[in-house]
Amino acid sequence: MFSIGILCSINSNVFSSSKNPKGVVQKTPKISTSYAKTFDKPKRIQITRGVIRAEPIAVFDFTNDQNGPDKDAEEISNIVSNDLKNSGLFAPMASNSFPQVFSEIIRTSLNFALWQKASTRFVLMGRVSKRFSTTTVHFYLYDVLTKQKILSKEVSGRNSRKVAHAVADLIYSRITNEAGFFNTKIVYAKPIGVGRKKTTQLWIMDYDGHHPKPLTDQKHLVLTPRFSPTGKDIAYLKVHNGKAEVFVMNLKTKRGEHLGEFEGMSFAPRYSPVRNEIVMSLTKDGKSAIYKMNLDNRVLTRLTKHVSIDTSPCFSPDGGQIVFTSDRAGREHIYIMNSDGSDVRRLTFGADKYSQPVWSPRGDLIAFTKQARIPGEGSKFYIGVMGIDGTGERMIADGWLVEEPCWSGNGRYLIFTKQVSVRQQTRLYMVDLTGYNQQWIKTKTAAYNGTWSPLVDSLD
Repeated sequence: MFSIGILCSINSNVFSSSKNPKGVVQKTPKISTSYAKTFDKPKRIQITRGVIRAEPIAVFDFTNDQNGPDKDAEEISNIVSNDLKNSGLFAPMASNSFPQVFSEIIRTSLNFALWQKASTRFVLMGRVSKRFSTTTVHFYLYDVLTKQKILSKEVSGRNSRKVAHAVADLIYSRITNEAGFFNTKIVYAKPIGVGRKKTTQLWIMDYDGHHPKPLTDQKHLVLTPRFSPTGKDIAYLKVHNGKAEVFVMNLKTKRGEHLGEFEGMSFAPRYSPVRNEIVMSLTKDGKSAIYKMNLDNRVLTRLTKHVSIDTSPCFSPDGGQIVFTSDRAGREHIYIMNSDGSDVRRLTFGADKYSQPVWSPRGDLIAFTKQARIPGEGSKFYIGVMGIDGTGERMIADGWLVEEPCWSGNGRYLIFTKQVSVRQQTRLYMVDLTGYNQQWIKTKTAAYNGTWSPLVDSLD
C-alpha cells in the first residue's frame, strides 16, 4: 500500500505515480444578452467514435466599419479561425483557395454555386468597430449547402481577445448545437527550482495558452487547482508549515484562504456543482477518507471510513453522487456512492490500476487514468472514458505517462498531462472525447495539474 507521505512531495492523489489529479464539474454561465442564443436547428456535425469529418469553412479577414483592411480586425478573425480549427470540427480554408474575393462579394453577392464547387460548407465574414475602449464585432455566417445566412450577431467587450473567443463560441454553438468552450481559462501548476528547493506556482491562461499570469508566489508547493462552478474561485492543495492542506482562492483578489486546521493532511478538493460545498480527502492513522465541507458554516461531514486510501472524489453534475478512487479491494479502483456516503458501488475491476475519476458535465461519462502492465514493455498509462455504470470503457490517449484528465464545460473535450519520457517536460494536451484531434496546449515551461474553467462570464 502507498504511503500517504508521498503526497507532500509528489501529489494529492496517493495512487498516482507522478503528478496529481484534476477536473471539476462545470456549468456554462450566461455571458450576456448579445452572447446567449437559443438554437433551434438540429446538429450539423455528427461524431462517431473518433471518425470526424472537419467541415471546410472560409474565414475572411474581418474589416473595419468601412469594409477596409484593419490589423486589429484581422487579428480577431485569426483568433476565431484558430479557435474553430482547435475544435477539430472545422477546417479553415487557405485564402488563396477562395473562389471569390471580399470586394467582389461586397459589390455583388455571395455566389453559392462557386463556393459549392470549392467544397466549402460555411463562409464567415465580419467587421470590427471601436469606440473608446469597447470593441464591437458584427459577423455573418453562411451555410453554403442550404444557401442561407444562418447566424448574424454582434458581440461587444473591452477585451478584444475575449470578444473573438465569444464570436467563435457562437459559431460553434450554432453549428453543433453544443455550448462553446473557447472563452475559458485553464489554471495549471508550473514547477519552480530543482531538488530539495523545488516548489510550484499556480498560473492562469486562456484555453489556447495565451496570456499566462501567475496566481501564487514561488514559496510553497501548490497543486491540484480546481475551479468553482462560477469560475471565480479555485480550491487547491498547499504544503503549509510542512503539512498538505486545502486552500481556496478568489481569482480576482488572488488571496488564498485556509479551509481549516485538521488532525491530518487535507487534499484532493473539488467543488459541488450545485451547493456551496467542497469534497476532499483527510488522513488519519495512515489512511485517507472522503469528507464533505459546507463552505457557509465550515461543518465537516465524513463520507467514508478510515480503513483504506479513499481519494480523488468528484461530484456528478446534479450533485447527487460522488465518484472516487479507493484501494479497499487491494488495488486502486474506481467506486461511486451517493453524496451522503451511502450505497457504495464498485465500477472497475481487474489487474489494472484506475484512478483520478472525473465526471463529465453532461453526466453520461466518467474520465479516468489507467495504469496497465504490458508484457515486455512495463507499465503504460491511459486516459479513458466509461459510462457511469462502469460499462463501455475505451481509451482515448496513451503514453509513457498520461494522467490528470479534466473536462471542458461542454463535455466534448478533455485536457490532461502528458510526458513522453523521464527526460522530457510534462505538458498539457487537449483531446476530443472520441480520442480525435490530440494537440499540445503551448506553455513556455513545463505544466501539469491543468483544470478547465466554465465559460467566462465577462467579455471585459
